[in-house]
Amino acid sequence: MRYTAKRFTGLIPIFLLIFTLSCDMAGFSGKLDEGTIEYDMVYLQDEKDNPLISLLPTTMTVKFKDDVTIQKIEGWMGIFQMAGIADRDDNKRQALLKIMNEKYYYETTMDGPTFGYDEMPGLKVEKSDSTKTIAGYKCKAYTVYLNDSANTIFTVYYTNEIKITNPNCNNPFNMIDGVLLEYQMAFQKIPTHLVAKKVVKEKINDEEFIIPEGFVKVQKEKMIETINNLM
Repeated sequence: MRYTAKRFTGLIPIFLLIFTLSCDMAGFSGKLDEGTIEYDMVYLQDEKDNPLISLLPTTMTVKFKDDVTIQKIEGWMGIFQMAGIADRDDNKRQALLKIMNEKYYYETTMDGPTFGYDEMPGLKVEKSDSTKTIAGYKCKAYTVYLNDSANTIFTVYYTNEIKITNPNCNNPFNMIDGVLLEYQMAFQKIPTHLVAKKVVKEKINDEEFIIPEGFVKVQKEKMIETINNLM
């Protein structure tokens, strides 16, 4: 009996180790679920036609953690800032706008109206066989059509190796279930090409997803009016 008890006692740490590893493997999907994506922004309009382009942001960042995301752009040496926060668990989205001393935000549900992108009438996407690697992540593609046109407008690339539920709730491509690493959109009728140049696995502070002090809650119309006055 002593030998059996001693042998059983010695097996306990092994059982615990196997159980722990099994739990870890079961919960590990291999997808990145916390970190930062940094995008290059290239404006598809000549500065000669629109001198304002030289002042617009050239980088967008997206931070994500526990299915909460915040995307930010900043220009004019910090004078102009826009951000969008999406909290999927709380069914809440917030758009933030800062222009000099004016600081506004408006709040809506996850399926409420977006802010920061021009509408894309007649938007249709169709799966493509094209693939590429962007910022170290394997990407699949969709071909994009607009206004019922049969002509390809552009191609977007997305990855399923980054874990964000409903990742495109803040842009016109909410029908695509994957994190976009290359795509196009328009802001104030300025077409813009975005491509991820860096994806970083890092710890994100919860405070990143909290609206800073000094921002006043307004209706969406006020946000639009403020931007129209600027541009």
